[in-house]
Amino acid sequence: MRFSIHRNILLSVTLLLSFLMLFSCSGSDSNMDADVEPAAGNSLRSVQELLSMSPTDMTDEDLDQLRLQTGGMTQEEYEAIYGPLPETDDGEAEQRDAQDLLDTLTSAIWGYWDKVDIPGAVCGNNSQYKIFVMKSTGFWNWLLGYTNDVIVYLEPGGACWDYPSCTGQAGIRGAANPDGIPDNFMNLGDYLDPNIEGGSVNAAISPLILKNHPTGDNVQTSNWNKVFIPYCTGDVHSGNRIATYTDDVTGETITYHHVGAVNIEAVIEYLKDEFPNIDKLMITGSSAGGVGTLTNYHFFRKELSPRKAYMLNDSGPIFSATSDADNQYRLHQKISQEWNTDYLIGKLQADFPGVDITGDFGQIHTLLANAYPNDPLAITLFTRDTNFSGYSYARFYDLDETDPAQVEIILDLWEEDIDNLVATYNQHNNLSYYIPYFRDMNESHCTAIVEFTGTEYLNTGVDVGDFINDVLNGNPVQSYREPENPADAYVTDFWMDLVNLLL
Repeated sequence: MRFSIHRNILLSVTLLLSFLMLFSCSGSDSNMDADVEPAAGNSLRSVQELLSMSPTDMTDEDLDQLRLQTGGMTQEEYEAIYGPLPETDDGEAEQRDAQDLLDTLTSAIWGYWDKVDIPGAVCGNNSQYKIFVMKSTGFWNWLLGYTNDVIVYLEPGGACWDYPSCTGQAGIRGAANPDGIPDNFMNLGDYLDPNIEGGSVNAAISPLILKNHPTGDNVQTSNWNKVFIPYCTGDVHSGNRIATYTDDVTGETITYHHVGAVNIEAVIEYLKDEFPNIDKLMITGSSAGGVGTLTNYHFFRKELSPRKAYMLNDSGPIFSATSDADNQYRLHQKISQEWNTDYLIGKLQADFPGVDITGDFGQIHTLLANAYPNDPLAITLFTRDTNFSGYSYARFYDLDETDPAQVEIILDLWEEDIDNLVATYNQHNNLSYYIPYFRDMNESHCTAIVEFTGTEYLNTGVDVGDFINDVLNGNPVQSYREPENPADAYVTDFWMDLVNLLL
């Protein structure tokens, strides 16, 4: 008989496994070449038993049992090393491969995504660009009238501006999806099936777009119409330049299409026809998608004309920088050169001449606050985010991200820039921020991915989900900036234990 796992447990485990590929992290080898004598009928510990063990006490077999029971290793691979699993009461071999359930989890449970090719839009490698749309369906929507609310989620995934980072060479923080977007991009089951090419983890990227989050972290956007904007141009959805990069060692070249801003224009044209009468519109995304949320909010807002609009930038800040004395100035100069961000900045400036962003892209926060005084515009990020801070400063200040002392220098630069950003936000009633101190997951980067655990503000019980709900509910939005709180390093739960162990 097929081994059965309670739906919520399997949903949660699969959700967190999906997190691994999203940020280009991988577990240790599955020891397929290990010289181990198979033992017939070996027993399995439960997932809970395995997680109760200290990682330093776990054997290779313990780790592989955990991978087996959470979809990270097939039963065939496991039995090739350790021998067959024990028989069940009916005499059949017990099976622990949950692969056949994954398509159900990413469709009937989480919803169906339809692929839409966007005419004229391309990825970095000049392949067809596409987005994915999930219309709100179901009995209650039919009974009460289908919702006209829409959430647009921009995918995260690094950035690139040279040959190593745009080709994905090892050791470089490069850009997502350098080979383009497959048609089955929003199919988690296909991604985890070793016999199928394509797929990705994005169907489970955030409680904001997951219909039934297993930890109960859903917010009201879970039931809205959803538009997922993939990221494959390396320019945080903000460029308009075709670049040629050369390998300094081999002399080989690549042509890379940094055309994220132009792609967004084409996407908006499609959405204008698909959703002509939007009540509520939320533009959001994390990391690179957070930056793209900020840079493109006005264009979505202007062209789609919703009755009410909201912005949530998860961990993609643009800091003010007018000279080399400013921490992020070198980054701004680099991306302006490689991506031609002047194209997008010029469009914004033409619509809002009253705020000069041509010499300081960080003024975009003030520009949007003035342009849309009735729109709740929010940002959230961690104080000790070692991912985005690394992108912002490490390569420009010759800082080594593997050296703990130099990481602290990076974080000092990051916190200085947060100080300045907070000062700007405090000047506008419609700008708000939620800045927890630290989370021991994904380099303490992105607050609204996977789940909200670990984003709590001190011991108040308030987390980023509460903050997001306040933004969406039209409540007076309070900003939060958590003081130094080393205890955050010990904030964890079953699912965070699992994700960190597998990482």
